[in-house]
Amino acid sequence: MKEEIWMRRGKRVLAGICAAVMAFSLAACSSGGSGETSGASGDAAGSSAESGAEIKTVSFALPTAYDTPDGELVQDAINAITEEKYGIHFNISYVATGNWQQQSNLLLTGDEVDVVALFMTPLATYVKNGQVADLTDYYANASEEFRSIWSEDEMKGTSINGKIYGIPNFRNFGNYFGLNIDEEIAAEFGIENGQKLTMEEVDAFLQEAHAKYPDRYGLAPQGGTCLITQWTWDGLGDSNYIGVLSDRGQTTTVENIFNTDDFVEFCTWARKWYNEGMIMQDILSNTEAWQPMIQNKKAIAAFDNYGVNAVAGMIRTVIIEPWSVSNSYSDLSYGINANSKDKDAAWQAMEILYTDQEVSILLNDGIEGTHYVKNEDGTISFVDGKTASDVGYGMADLYWITPYSANSYPLDINGPDFFTDLLEFNENTQKSQAFGFAFDITPVTDQYAACSNIMLKYFKPLLSGAVDVESTIQQANEELAAAGVDEVIAEKQRQLDEFLAQQ
Repeated sequence: MKEEIWMRRGKRVLAGICAAVMAFSLAACSSGGSGETSGASGDAAGSSAESGAEIKTVSFALPTAYDTPDGELVQDAINAITEEKYGIHFNISYVATGNWQQQSNLLLTGDEVDVVALFMTPLATYVKNGQVADLTDYYANASEEFRSIWSEDEMKGTSINGKIYGIPNFRNFGNYFGLNIDEEIAAEFGIENGQKLTMEEVDAFLQEAHAKYPDRYGLAPQGGTCLITQWTWDGLGDSNYIGVLSDRGQTTTVENIFNTDDFVEFCTWARKWYNEGMIMQDILSNTEAWQPMIQNKKAIAAFDNYGVNAVAGMIRTVIIEPWSVSNSYSDLSYGINANSKDKDAAWQAMEILYTDQEVSILLNDGIEGTHYVKNEDGTISFVDGKTASDVGYGMADLYWITPYSANSYPLDINGPDFFTDLLEFNENTQKSQAFGFAFDITPVTDQYAACSNIMLKYFKPLLSGAVDVESTIQQANEELAAAGVDEVIAEKQRQLDEFLAQQ
């Protein structure tokens, strides 16, 4: 299966990376093109630069969770390839994820960026605000190599009203939902990686493990102040979950999340564990992440949603089989700024980022010998015992952010088959019935805003176990009703019904 998927995608990782020294800055596209969406040339990532031809500058912005002091060095190596091969010069800007939403929206108000990650803001909002270009014609005229990356069905995930506005990046589009457990404790209790557990079995394990290790919390919170951030409900692109599809999105009836069996059941378990001392009693003010809590022996386990990647020092169990929410493909994609002065050059740059293996390796992994070393099994390791946070360019640990990391080398912790495993995982992940749907809050803006404030008040406390489930949900529902939740849900249902009728 892996080989079939890999061959169908037609991807091979190439070796041989060039490096040079050039200036690094965030600049506007300088070629002064027409700005019209006329489509690409049809060659793989465009034709090679002719001798003496103008070099076009494309500004490219993407988020990162690590400092990238060597970003200029990587950019120089990329430009040593792309200027000669395509006549494209990249100005790459790395923006901290914590600042991304604000900074990206500022960039999209002008022409300082051409190609940009569409992240932390719903794709439908970008489109409604006129911030991103229509890519439908560009995609239709793109190289066969580029169009073979994603299926027609997958491209619906980044389309609005039948028009393409973003290109999905490569990551897990769905998630397993399970329990991360300290690997030593898991081995002691005979729990293996990938083992399937029911919630009753999770409870039995936590009771025994916490009794033996009473100085550790049974559960660390995944979401800072709550045990989980997502479970079996599809918010239909709405992170406030005001109206959801339950049962992994396998229903088409929009419901108040507080009235769904899925939500109430999890909150009931959370409340039980909180009352039994499994969870820190000050969880609502917690600021510590779950990974270091387990790694530093402060907690035994944590709920999580994940794909096929590994976490050092832990084993991962499965409670819910993988599924993807309606906006899974559009949650992070790449698009072109509507204000770009040369959308043709920007599209050519997009094709390069998705199809040129040398460029992909540089963007995803950095420079061999400087940031990583190759291992015999086809993986890479950070140099000299460094980590993603201090190697100078740790994007290899952020494969899920860049446009198409499948053309690069996987990190040692994830194993040599990681990217082929991820391709297979995505092929087999169950999609929500509302896949590709985008909710427009415009008809119920006031009601939605009022309900959002109430959700912020009750949603996480319920999922933390720190409040009584029945009385808190009753109070939340009374406030939501007064705020107009029924109108929001009715409008979301109306839009969903129209969307499904068009499929």
